Amino acid sequence: MKPSKRKSKIKIGVVGENSMNDSEALITLLRKKAFENIDFQFITKKLKGSGLDGVKFFKLLEDEMVRFDKIIFIRDADGVLDEQILAKKHIRDEWFRKADKAIGGKGIFFLAIAEMEALILADINAFNTFYGTKQQFQGNPMMVEKPKETLKNWSDKSKKGKYHETHAPDIFEKLDFETVYKNHKGERSFQTFADELKAHEVINFEFTDKRIVKK
Repeated sequence: MKPSKRKSKIKIGVVGENSMNDSEALITLLRKKAFENIDFQFITKKLKGSGLDGVKFFKLLEDEMVRFDKIIFIRDADGVLDEQILAKKHIRDEWFRKADKAIGGKGIFFLAIAEMEALILADINAFNTFYGTKQQFQGNPMMVEKPKETLKNWSDKSKKGKYHETHAPDIFEKLDFETVYKNHKGERSFQTFADELKAHEVINFEFTDKRIVKK
């Protein structure tokens, strides 16, 4: 069920390494639980990957900040969950602190471990539906070193061809929010990110599966 409508419009900026693929995919998943007054808008769209690390990005960010109530930042960790990531001492965490300071503390950060594709592993049924495959996955999605390569290998013989980043938004449209939340859990997970967004009244959700346990 869609969360109830709020009166005032809330503008949420979105910054990601690839706004047309990874970022769009994640926002597609969040929209399933977003309040009707939430307006997600992609910013700094022309800057990708390492382009987000330069002076130009931070200048653009400062220029854009006045338009938004909050800004979501999305970056890949390019590595599995480890002590450095848990301690928020990853190079991307330092980057976020700088970006958040530039916008006066309006930032919300999602560090995708190791890559955004790990969220697809959290609901493998959506992947199978899209590609017509019968893959299985059990375990912690954040401990898969190269989830993107895993998905490419698993879809290599599908009629739609092997997984490509441009497929991500369509696959994320099929993801079940509750399943992803249940399986992508723990520190630095989608579950903790979703909880933070809920606390900021960007999204809202209640689950039918009462067995979901936060860890």
